Amino acid sequence: MVSIDDIIKDKKSGQTAIIRKTLELLKSLETDEYLEVCKRIIEAHKFMAGLKWIYEKLREGIDIEEIEKEIVEEDIRAIKIVEEIVENKTVVTLSRSHTLEKGLLKASKVIVLESSPRKEGIDMARYLKGRGIDVRVFPDCAVAYAVKCCDIAIVGADAVYRNGIINKVGTLPLALCCNHLSKDCYAVAQSYKFVDEEYTEISFSDKFEEDLLFEFVPINLIKV
Repeated sequence: MVSIDDIIKDKKSGQTAIIRKTLELLKSLETDEYLEVCKRIIEAHKFMAGLKWIYEKLREGIDIEEIEKEIVEEDIRAIKIVEEIVENKTVVTLSRSHTLEKGLLKASKVIVLESSPRKEGIDMARYLKGRGIDVRVFPDCAVAYAVKCCDIAIVGADAVYRNGIINKVGTLPLALCCNHLSKDCYAVAQSYKFVDEEYTEISFSDKFEEDLLFEFVPINLIKV
């Protein structure tokens, strides 16, 4: 059984995996523990809008099984959208989204940016290669070269705001390169990741910290 500490310390899994673990944990708890446990997980993964969505659904008194059913349906819908976008194309992506990696099985070739500092992209490449996909892993610094080699770019999103998305650091350089080289950069996300407000940028320092593993990408640079 997954523990709350396992979820809090997991800084490598994508949002879909974190949500799956969170639901598994909640099912093992008493109802009156749900909200407090969710709060602790949200604090550890504050950019993952789906966790906040689950919290609000629980506050409304929605049953865990109903929440899980809606999430599964949205995940299936998102995978189908990815499949339609990438079918028979050479695609560049980054990090590791469990939704993306399933949809990318329809691509003809995938270039994965390694996604430092945690290098989740390597895990995605390993998953795709194990399922017969032609995969290349590029260092993050070769993002422009990767874009030149691809038909399109596609990424997931941890949150979708009215003015842009939050995703793994490196997404903004990828989107900027696509814009410069006239390539489409798609972001695919489930409806439970949508936030009906504008995102306000955080202040920045010259010290690379945990919060900087995610970044904001303006809506004009991507197709959502």
